[in-house]
Amino acid sequence: MNSRWWANAGLAVLIAALALVMVFRPGKHPAPVIPPLTGLAAARIVHIRLQRPGEPEIDLAKSAGHWIMTAPRRARANSFRVNELLHLATARLATHFTAPVSRLGKYGLDRPRAVVWLNNEKISFGAQHPIDPDYYALYQGQVYLVPDHYVNAATAPVAGFFSTSLVGTHRRLMSLRLPHLHLARRPDGSWQVTPPDSKLSTDQVNTFVDDWRYAEALSVKPYSGRPVIGHIRIRFAPRTVSGLPATGHPPGAHGPQRGPVLVLGILERKPELVLYRSDEGLEYHFPADMASQLLELKPR
Repeated sequence: MNSRWWANAGLAVLIAALALVMVFRPGKHPAPVIPPLTGLAAARIVHIRLQRPGEPEIDLAKSAGHWIMTAPRRARANSFRVNELLHLATARLATHFTAPVSRLGKYGLDRPRAVVWLNNEKISFGAQHPIDPDYYALYQGQVYLVPDHYVNAATAPVAGFFSTSLVGTHRRLMSLRLPHLHLARRPDGSWQVTPPDSKLSTDQVNTFVDDWRYAEALSVKPYSGRPVIGHIRIRFAPRTVSGLPATGHPPGAHGPQRGPVLVLGILERKPELVLYRSDEGLEYHFPADMASQLLELKPR
């Protein structure tokens, strides 16, 4: 065997040894696994309560898979805000330490800016870290540093917990009656439009209905008391899941075959479109161009 062969064999052995070092990394220990903040799975949480100084207490409850606000008023809850709080239960927070009660004031936890209960688990939020954007939080005697988006969710105003969805995508529309237009779903799933317009395509009509299903307001506020200048009646398919809230429907408006009816009030069209849900006592504010998108169905 010549010297070149021995050189190649030695190089192969060296490469194999380096590979083993990279794989097994002698002397290096795996990073410790950070446990979740609480032992609660998000799916097991059915009640959220928030207390903030100077603000009304907020109560949120899960019913038939949907979150509703039960206090300070009854309304559908904002799923984004709720999910932020649910994720807090399983957050993995690396920095935490024990602090005696006498030192909680140092971290703003003697007078917390917000207290959140996830079922019966209490989490308090205090001051912001002097350097990092994180905040101090207290849970079961331990002080944690938590990302600011959890604190932003816990300290959002009451109006920030209202759902911005006007009607909800989980409900099947059966008819839509506007001031100058009526759409009714036929047994085959197509839509009958009154007054009829042969220039309207099926896609345009379906898009119009979807615009209603997916309508999201820019903001939601308690009803201001302004007069209603027009009405909209939306009939949905009969409920197939028990336990969903059925508030706000006038007596006789729904039965086992016809399904529930939602009545909306038009408060204004300019400079913004404002629709009123009397069942929740809330106004839904949209940009002005949404008036033509939701209230008018014209051929393109």
